[in-house]
Amino acid sequence: MDATRQIGVGAWGKFSSAALVLFRADKSKPSKINSMKIVTVGLLLVAAITVLAARPQGQELRENDKPILPESYLPDGQGRDLILQACVQCHDLRNTVSQRKTPAGWKRTVDEMIWRGAPLLSDEAETVTKYLAASFGSDKPIPEELKSKPPVKKH
Repeated sequence: MDATRQIGVGAWGKFSSAALVLFRADKSKPSKINSMKIVTVGLLLVAAITVLAARPQGQELRENDKPILPESYLPDGQGRDLILQACVQCHDLRNTVSQRKTPAGWKRTVDEMIWRGAPLLSDEAETVTKYLAASFGSDKPIPEELKSKPPVKKH
C-alpha cells in the first residue's frame, strides 16, 4: 500500500492524500520542500477550520431579544423622511431617538449637523427641527429599551 493510502480517515485523510498526490511527483522519499508544502497546506486547513468554527462572543441574540431599530421610534411626520435621508448618512438614529431636548436644543443640534456637513437646506432644517422638537421634546419619555447602551460590535 502506498503512502497516499496510509494517511488517516475522514476529510483530513482525504485532504492529506490529495496533498501528497499533488506535492509528490514520485514515490521516493519526500523532499524537504515537499514536506514543508504539506505542513503549510495542513496548517492553512487548521487555520481555516478554526476561523470558521469560532463563534462571535457577545453577538448572539437571545431568543426573546429583538434587534432595536431606532427608525421604528421615528413617528410619522413631515421631517421623518428628511431625517432618514440626511442624518443616517453619518450615524445611526439610536442616539437621536434616545435624546430629549427643547426646541432650542434641537435647533442647536441641527445647526451643528449642517455645519458638519448634513445635506439640509434651510427650510428642510427648520422642518427637521420642528419634527424633532415635537417628537423628542424634553416632555417625552424615553423608551426603556433605548436607555441601555447598544452592544459593542467587534470587527
